[in-house]
Amino acid sequence: MKKIFQTLAITSTSLLFAQSFGVKGGANIATVSKEKSWDDTNAKLGYYVGVYMHAPVNSIFSIQPEVLYNSIGVKYENTKTSHTLGLDYVSVPIMFQFEPFPKLYVEAGPQFSFLVGNSDRNQTDDVVTIKKYRNNSSYNSFDLSGGVGVGFRINNITLGARYMMGFTDIKKSGATTWSNDDKQLRNNALQIGLQYGF
Repeated sequence: MKKIFQTLAITSTSLLFAQSFGVKGGANIATVSKEKSWDDTNAKLGYYVGVYMHAPVNSIFSIQPEVLYNSIGVKYENTKTSHTLGLDYVSVPIMFQFEPFPKLYVEAGPQFSFLVGNSDRNQTDDVVTIKKYRNNSSYNSFDLSGGVGVGFRINNITLGARYMMGFTDIKKSGATTWSNDDKQLRNNALQIGLQYGF
């Protein structure tokens, strides 16, 4: 038993010293998925920025928790109206990374997001209205998604791409929103960016 605790202590200490930290940021190409399709749904360009901790488990596996500010949403157009929904989240992805080749990794993991604000932009002919909210009763404050990605490390800089797919409805049950029906809306986003490790 004593040897087991000693081994655990040594392993924990090794992981602690192996950890590295950094910053990251990039572009979100976001939209929403729905139980039935829209004819004119377009992607909304947003951004993400945040910090991360990289913790190797061994030479090929590592865990990377992050805290990100995520700006996502969707655009929808019909013959008379152009609508843009903006959703701002504080997101906590926890990615499990596998490095099959030196400097190249693939990753997958969950992301937990908390809504901190949203905006609605409507344009009808030449009239534009913009509304911003901190606590909009139409949208859920929590969003669960899963992500898969790939990255390439060059010294302290990493170029990465990640696709996040939402599992939960972003709007509250029974809420009146611009979607104008009771179908579920789920966030989806392609993230492309850089991270820098210290």
